[in-house]
Amino acid sequence: MDIPSQETLIGKGRTAEIFAWQEHQVIKLFFAGYPLEWVENEMLKSRMISAMDLPTHKFIEMVELEGRRGLVYERVYGISMLKMINMRPWRLFRLARQLAELHDTIHRQSGACFPSIRPDLDAAIQRAASLPGVQAGKVMALLQELPDGDALCHLDFHPDQVMMTGQGPVILDWATAHQGHPLADVARTTLLIKIGQVPYGGRLMKAIINQWRGLFLRTYLTRYFELQSQMTRKDLTPWLIPVAVGRLDEGIAGEEAALLEEIEHSLTALGMPPTRPIR
Repeated sequence: MDIPSQETLIGKGRTAEIFAWQEHQVIKLFFAGYPLEWVENEMLKSRMISAMDLPTHKFIEMVELEGRRGLVYERVYGISMLKMINMRPWRLFRLARQLAELHDTIHRQSGACFPSIRPDLDAAIQRAASLPGVQAGKVMALLQELPDGDALCHLDFHPDQVMMTGQGPVILDWATAHQGHPLADVARTTLLIKIGQVPYGGRLMKAIINQWRGLFLRTYLTRYFELQSQMTRKDLTPWLIPVAVGRLDEGIAGEEAALLEEIEHSLTALGMPPTRPIR
């Protein structure tokens, strides 16, 4: 089969393009050279997620088109939560609470069949060249003290990963799904909402998003901890540090300064201020 035409292109990311495919389907077509092992890993995760009681798009099959691997999913019709916030800002509080409720739903699923997040965080801390060695050691020691967990974690959960449809919200893209403590996932979402770069839209749209980030985050966290009452905002702070280092390790353009500031702020909040500047 041939690669779909650009007229059917729906979206494009760092690893793949999304095209309209057969009737009511889409294909996530990975760029040439993307490791087959990673595609197969995402396929296995997608199959497991499809079998769970979650509001998500269902996986159909893996195909190969002109040397490029693709994963076929059922097509979801709607707009992302991120776009809806910008189109209907008066719904911001409702949508923030809805994001928290969806996250709570994810965390009530077992992640026992998924890889643990802890080895990935360990490796990221060891590779974090932006942190002096003493700082990396402090973060590693902190991670060792944090509790394990066996909840399903999305680890890329933010308003642009939720499609708002006529049948309700649908959670997209489980490539980063792991097993771990729910607060590791909440910490990741917190950072994405605070500093994540919007991959599309003009300067005006990005300026509008920057205006509501803080309010949306506070509403999301308040609702999440209402639902997960055995945990508190105070419990989240230590998780922000290793998770921020993990994000730092990804080398996302424009994020380094904000992540280093987040790490320093969280360490200080825990009474563990850096012994020397981290940037």
